[in-house]
Amino acid sequence: MILDHLTILLADFFAPSWYGYGYYSQGLGDAFCRACYWWTLSDLRTVIHNIVLLLFFGISGISCTLSRSNRKRGAQLMIVAILYSFCTLFAQEVMNIGGILTVFGVLDFLAVCMLLYALISYACKYDSYAISRIAAGIIGITLILYFCYTPPRSTPKIFAVIFPPHDIRGNPSLFYKQAEFSPGDLFTLVPYAAYYFAGVAIAPILYGRRRSLLPALEGKWSAPMRFIGRHALIIYVLHVAAMALLLAAISYLFITPGSFGI
Repeated sequence: MILDHLTILLADFFAPSWYGYGYYSQGLGDAFCRACYWWTLSDLRTVIHNIVLLLFFGISGISCTLSRSNRKRGAQLMIVAILYSFCTLFAQEVMNIGGILTVFGVLDFLAVCMLLYALISYACKYDSYAISRIAAGIIGITLILYFCYTPPRSTPKIFAVIFPPHDIRGNPSLFYKQAEFSPGDLFTLVPYAAYYFAGVAIAPILYGRRRSLLPALEGKWSAPMRFIGRHALIIYVLHVAAMALLLAAISYLFITPGSFGI
């Protein structure tokens, strides 16, 4: 995720000011930025991106079945998501950094899924197998909507949080464009809720006893991974800003002296 966001920062925000929009053969840095630009538009990225999202959202779904406080965690995450959206709005409208407004990004999506899981688990009286069956139903409904339904042009734009800006064949949505709704980041419930609730559905099978699947791999060596897991939200919220500040400093000092390059 961090590497992917680094390529987007370089290709879309810094490379044009460093080398111009028609930058060619000006050295190793130029070649690397062109490689980043190629990556952001490549079919390979599309495939890998979806695999990573399946794993990321699926593991998030499994994790919520092991938590005792999804309602609290979901509400807290929603507050963070709203604050994050206001920060991107400020950056776009006040700092004139175009295309970064995020209205319903990863944080909003995960918060909604956590709260939905909390509601389902309460309705099912915390019966893990009943929850798993409902999760399977959500997956089925989500995939049917994704593959078989196209919202009409008259659909209110509030439903942009549900339906994607492109259908399975790549045709643009009839009732909204991502650029006018959430240009910086957008993860709609269709189809990504299927990824999240796939984790919920298989959790009773994998973690019915709430024990590690790989106990032999536990040990001190995994401490860095556990640290990242415990601070994943902080890392997610801050990593783009941290990389942007670092690239701006490099730009100001070395590449475009006196200019931050954005």
